[in-house]
Amino acid sequence: MTLGKDNLKQPWIGVNRWSHSHPLDRIAIAMIMVLSLLIGGIIWSGDHTFPKVREFSWQDQQIGVEDTAFILTFNRAMDWQSVTDHLKIQPPIPGKFSWSGRRLAYTLNQPVPYGQSFQVTLDQATAATRGDAEESVKMQPFTGQFRSRDRALVFLGIDGEENGRLVTHNFTQNTHQILTPDTLIVLDFKVDLKGDRILFTAIDRAHADQDVFEQKLYVVPLTPTATSPSHQLLLDNQDYQLLDFDVTPNGEVLIVQQFSRQANEPVSLWELTDSAPRRLQHNADGQFLITPDGQTLVISQNQGVAMVPLYGDANSKPVDFWPKFDQILSFARNGSAALMAQNNPDSTRSLYLLSNQGQEQELLKVGGYVLDAEMNPSTQTVYCLYTTFNRSQTASFDLHISAIHLDTGKKQRLITIPKQSSGTLSLAPDGSALLYEEVTITDNPSQSVVRDSVGQTISASQVWLYPLQDTNTISSKQKKPQKLLAGIQPLWLP
Repeated sequence: MTLGKDNLKQPWIGVNRWSHSHPLDRIAIAMIMVLSLLIGGIIWSGDHTFPKVREFSWQDQQIGVEDTAFILTFNRAMDWQSVTDHLKIQPPIPGKFSWSGRRLAYTLNQPVPYGQSFQVTLDQATAATRGDAEESVKMQPFTGQFRSRDRALVFLGIDGEENGRLVTHNFTQNTHQILTPDTLIVLDFKVDLKGDRILFTAIDRAHADQDVFEQKLYVVPLTPTATSPSHQLLLDNQDYQLLDFDVTPNGEVLIVQQFSRQANEPVSLWELTDSAPRRLQHNADGQFLITPDGQTLVISQNQGVAMVPLYGDANSKPVDFWPKFDQILSFARNGSAALMAQNNPDSTRSLYLLSNQGQEQELLKVGGYVLDAEMNPSTQTVYCLYTTFNRSQTASFDLHISAIHLDTGKKQRLITIPKQSSGTLSLAPDGSALLYEEVTITDNPSQSVVRDSVGQTISASQVWLYPLQDTNTISSKQKKPQKLLAGIQPLWLP
């Protein structure tokens, strides 16, 4: 057969199309084929990505007592035993491990010690394998860091320009700062648990002879870098006399106790909001406190102590009522128990631990007054401030601080201050130390504007620190009272 001229011009289908295609098309097709082979190989041979920590929840954070656990998130499933074997925290913090999926949680057994920096390292841990035949893959080394809040306190100054003013002292940073202006005399103060502000009541220094019913409520931020922190008036005394106040642990709800100047009204409770004060339906002639969950009020009444909903109406029945108690002291941080006191028929007073299940346990009976009590973070020890009658001194009381161990009932007297009938007690957030004061009362003329609860002039006062035996941050040689500075009403910052 002879091919004609026209036949020679016909292309061969399936050969010339490839030979005459654009070069970029050939390159793209080749790359697709190579990538397909690589992907197929990876799928066939398994995951070859190196295990590593993808996220550390406390990285570069400042941690407080409310922070109880950190989380490590990995990029793949891990051999958790190898992780727990190789995870290190310096300085050590006791805790326990738990995990779910690719996340590991480390829950602290006790609050993180304040005033320290910590490093978390993880090396030599391996990824999870699907069987003995699969080789374990070691992770990329990880190092994280975080720090705890500074060890710091706030107190009412007593000397020189600090007299009658709020002062903070930071042990970690070694700083000392006056928070309130010299135009005010501070009477009482409280710190919200976020630690970013202080609420305080005060009177004008130009009218230092005013009584407590002329006090107003202010707020000042905790700004250690500021040279002169600005205070703000929250509540004046034009229509109502301010008696007391309390703030919820999250700092979001502020309750004040007031008495009307204009009408014959009972002592009332008000919630201070951003818009206007809102009157609550519950009256409170006596002491009141907000429970740790911020949902309930505990009110001391003539007939006992009542627990009522914070936002209940006038017809709301008490959640609970305890007729034998007449004083609320404090709550366990987790809300599992409360510390209350009662008068006994023999003219003594008793300190009780009341669980949230209604169980009562008498902890201490004294012939004087129970002034304050606090439970340590592990809820194993109660520290109580109380007085006893000193029979060797006419009409004189001695002040004591005792530790009560709940598991054994053992009582250990830590401090005795002769001839002192009032004072305050403050337990460090991490449970490492107590603060208290030793005051000097005078009837002589004095430049001091600071008064005690019965109106006597406090001319001098020393703040003391008592390291506790269960702390791991203080050596045994330091476990004795340490004189800190001049002031009264010392309070640890949260």
